[in-house]
Amino acid sequence: MLELFQKILKDGLTPNQLLILIGKNESISFPIQNIPQELSALIALELIGIDPSIVMAEKPEQYIMTPKGKSLCAKYNNYFTVSKKRTSSQLMGKSYFDMIKGYRNSFPAGKLPSGKPARVNIKTLENAFRWFFESYDYTWEEVTKATVMYLNQYEEKDYMYMKTSQYFICKQDKHKVKHSELADYCDMIRDGVTEMDTKHFNEKVV
Repeated sequence: MLELFQKILKDGLTPNQLLILIGKNESISFPIQNIPQELSALIALELIGIDPSIVMAEKPEQYIMTPKGKSLCAKYNNYFTVSKKRTSSQLMGKSYFDMIKGYRNSFPAGKLPSGKPARVNIKTLENAFRWFFESYDYTWEEVTKATVMYLNQYEEKDYMYMKTSQYFICKQDKHKVKHSELADYCDMIRDGVTEMDTKHFNEKVV
């Protein structure tokens, strides 16, 4: 138990703030005092954000989870999950290898302007996608559309500042918290921000 509280404090949270965060992620409310102050702290930590579509001052319903917040909840959920580790096919579907291969091949061959190879090896991408599908509930279709959207945007800029195929899925910051820009783009797909043609992705599946 002490180890758990140490981890919470290391993440810059109080137990009440973590409880609010997990409750928000699971759509459950808890009777916690000083909720406005706790919500402000979670915003400062970039774990939640304000939903502009809801005008409700200092109420939990007004706030939405950020990818950083979802990732943190997934980390703490894993501490309490006692189950046999799922295989990659159980976690990502029977055709996961072809999907990962297609994802990799959709990135440009060679190095990016940053000097890093755009395409990362399959095994590294498999590990990154395992974390992604354990942390989020997106589908391969959403991943495909989100990837096409991302690549199309950076292709126009000659791939300047574009992430590698690995770091687009998952990148760890200096605090060892993992973030996913792919998840951000998948959110845009779900929100109907745009509809992208999946032909670009599918044609590059070898």
